[in-house]
Amino acid sequence: VVTTSSPKELSRYLGAAEIVDVLGGEDHNLAPTGQLPVVWAEARTGDGGRGLTRVLGTARWGLVPKWADRPEIGARMFNARAETVAEKPAFRAAYAKRRCLIPVDGFYEWGVGRENHAKQPWYIYRPDGDPLVLAGLWECWSPPDTQEGELKTCTVITVPANNDLRPVHHRMPALLPPEDWSDWLDPGEASREILDAMLRPAADGLLSRHPVDRRVNNARNKGPELLEEVTDDSDLLPLGQERLW
Repeated sequence: VVTTSSPKELSRYLGAAEIVDVLGGEDHNLAPTGQLPVVWAEARTGDGGRGLTRVLGTARWGLVPKWADRPEIGARMFNARAETVAEKPAFRAAYAKRRCLIPVDGFYEWGVGRENHAKQPWYIYRPDGDPLVLAGLWECWSPPDTQEGELKTCTVITVPANNDLRPVHHRMPALLPPEDWSDWLDPGEASREILDAMLRPAADGLLSRHPVDRRVNNARNKGPELLEEVTDDSDLLPLGQERLW
């Protein structure tokens, strides 16, 4: 994924009243196990009574369930399918009580051309420049039998691709519009039916995409030049194996 917005920009856009972590700098190629910006809700008591406060922080991409013996399991928990997230042991507790917003500039996906069958990366983003707000889950994991601090981790929920992205891939991250943010973050109010209804493909026409250089295949490459459009004359087919989503 691509993350370039400052903490102040993200907190203003997402209505976060508090920033608790120092977010990393710009990253034009953030891969699983990297630190993602996330917003979650915490119950606070103020002059107006008890309410929820949105908090902006970071979490390692790849959810580590509370019951895990070791954190390495998170490396393969970077996404969760909407169709099964409420039942999977790794995700069901977080889906019930620990949902979050994950703001990114855009994300990469890979397709295959007819001629040479080489993986072609595409950058997917909003043409108006606004962040994509991904539906996510977060969890805090503590090492058993040690006094080490908690590790906050997260995962991205995925849904079937919309018509715009289906030529590249059959899955995409679930995107949440502003009117869904409060219910998504609330750990106690939204019913299972309401939550499930939020996890749907993005409306056609919301996103743009263009092919980018294969240097993005190496997560050590981080620069803004990765976003530049490259000429690609191959007729893309859907990639049969998931790369991220």
